[in-house]
Amino acid sequence: LDENYLTYSAAVTKAESAQSSIAQLLQGVDELQLMLGDEETGIQTRLDTAIKNEEQICERVQSNSAILQCLTQLSAINRELQDMDRLVQSGELDKAAQKAESIETTVNAMENIEDTHIAAILVERVNLARMNIKENVLREFHKVIAVETNANSANLRVDTSRLKGRISVLFAALDSVKDGENVLKELALYIISAFVKPVLAAQLVTHDDAESPTSEFNVQLSNGSDTTPTDGVCDLVLSIVAFVSRVLGDRVWVDVALTELAQLVLQRCYLQRIPETRTELASFHKTVDTLSGFEATLLAQCADPSIERPIQAAVKRLDELFVERQCARALEQSRRAAESTAFAVYKMDTHQEWSLAFVQATVEDPDTKLASSFAQSIKEHPAAVFPQCIISESIVGTVSSAYQLLNESMQCNEPGLAQRLAETAQNVLDVYCVLFPVVHRQQLRKVPALALQFFNDCMYGAHHCTILGQLAAAENKVNPNWSAVARKFFDSGIRHVAELAESESRELKSLVGADNGTGFYNASDEQQRDALAKSLKRGRLALTQLCAAMRPPNVTPHMFYRILGRYLDAMFAAIIDGIVSVRDIGVDDSQVLSDHCRAAYGLVSLFHLDPEITCAYSTLTSAALVSSTDEQGDALLDSDDESDESETTAQGVRLAKKHCQMSDKLVQLADILMISRADILARRRAGLLAQYSVNELVSLVRALFSDTHERALDIDELKRI
Repeated sequence: LDENYLTYSAAVTKAESAQSSIAQLLQGVDELQLMLGDEETGIQTRLDTAIKNEEQICERVQSNSAILQCLTQLSAINRELQDMDRLVQSGELDKAAQKAESIETTVNAMENIEDTHIAAILVERVNLARMNIKENVLREFHKVIAVETNANSANLRVDTSRLKGRISVLFAALDSVKDGENVLKELALYIISAFVKPVLAAQLVTHDDAESPTSEFNVQLSNGSDTTPTDGVCDLVLSIVAFVSRVLGDRVWVDVALTELAQLVLQRCYLQRIPETRTELASFHKTVDTLSGFEATLLAQCADPSIERPIQAAVKRLDELFVERQCARALEQSRRAAESTAFAVYKMDTHQEWSLAFVQATVEDPDTKLASSFAQSIKEHPAAVFPQCIISESIVGTVSSAYQLLNESMQCNEPGLAQRLAETAQNVLDVYCVLFPVVHRQQLRKVPALALQFFNDCMYGAHHCTILGQLAAAENKVNPNWSAVARKFFDSGIRHVAELAESESRELKSLVGADNGTGFYNASDEQQRDALAKSLKRGRLALTQLCAAMRPPNVTPHMFYRILGRYLDAMFAAIIDGIVSVRDIGVDDSQVLSDHCRAAYGLVSLFHLDPEITCAYSTLTSAALVSSTDEQGDALLDSDDESDESETTAQGVRLAKKHCQMSDKLVQLADILMISRADILARRRAGLLAQYSVNELVSLVRALFSDTHERALDIDELKRI
């Protein structure tokens, strides 16, 4: 700038001298023209040229004058920038901020450099200076503020001696720079993050204003069982605000910072303490009033009266938050119950009779009462019974949660919230039904008792889902699809019992199959006879252990009979198939194999149950489960199965005929092994061997009898029958 200034200053001086000479020349020319005239002298042409040159020189003079003026201003701005830097370095931030404002005004007023690169550079230089000023202001505040926190205490200390005379300078600097409020915002949020948040994170916080020095704020912290009440927390936060305002000025608490404080108190004293029962909700209004008063006092300092009030907005949503808390808690409990590996057992002492008394015992506690509309619906609903068996405490708790949520929905006046509660009641059961078999897949496959217990849980869940659906249907405002969940429970229970029966059946078949059937050849041999006896003994032991795991009241008698029938069918089929596959059966072999079949048939005695146990089920039928599907009732009960018979053998035979399809076929095989071909033909004609295929009978005849013409005729006769 200095170099250009000297160049243009000399040029302007020369131009002014030339302009003065030209003016004198023009004056002489005018006089000469008057004396001589244009035609005689010819001076007019030369005069016009001189005038044009003079005009060009005038234009250059004006341009150079404007450039000189601009350079003069830029030189002055440069000196102002240097002064501003010196003020910043000397700590006179308020004057530096004012200087930056003055420089920017000057630059904006210079039309000669408007929208030029020089103007952009100068504006950027001013903005950098402002940023430097704001950083210095914030740095000075941080130097005088010290925060110390540990598990037992928190301390906020301000070095007021270093701030004497500086507060006004710092605030004046912020007033003079653009976005100065952002510095205060950053400072306030630092105090909140470093001091207020750790304080509010403790369970118990105490502070004594009388003992605190004017420049320190001390808080004692504790994370024991005691908790600071809401009014104590609110008073503490207001005391912190007052302390900071006293030592740093109330301008530190910008609107955003005050709103953040309100949010922190809202989180600790409101959102984390949303009631879980209606009794607690009724007493929660005192807390609401305290928080509302706190927010009004805190936000009274805000510059914007229309600023968002988070506590006030949350108070308006109290009912919604109450419902959300109940739903979230119920879903979490359902998830934990499904994932629990405790597998705690709930033993029913008798059949569970569903009635008003049962629902009251399930729902009511000192803080919860049964809704009148719910009670009326229960009274109008027909009684229902769930048969005695062993279920898990997890499903009992989950069903209780569903009843409690549906009870809450019937006490809720807001249709949307009532629907939310009813849907969550359905969802807690749905979550348990879906999650339990996924989490415990391996245990369900390896532990028969657990698989049977889960079957009972599913039937219990389906039973109550159907009842809850019928009760919810009575309320037009709450009617989720309960039948779908009931069906899901039923299908899951049946599927896992079927998988259990199939798995254990394969194991039992491998035990009594006498080493893949080789033990049925040459059965009269002593070693083979011993092998057959051992295989049957192993099968009996395994089957007895399985029966012990499912003996009533672990499951209902009907379920016990059905599963035992599946197991016996597998064992009997393995024995029958093994004997039929033998190509040559001697006289001694047939006697051993016949005895083996009859010994195996003796396993039907396991169908016998203690009459004292079964008599409790003898009066129940599937119709007793009026709330459930016909399929569910048939899966749990059958009055014919529980009829009282004192004779063990008679009961075993009767139940074997009903539940074990292979029992008659095994007895018939024992007879076939001992009777003549004529008797076999006679029984075939009489339809007594209908369970045997032609190929099976032909194979037995060929194995038992010598190859003669009469045998061939009898085989042809068997094929024709």
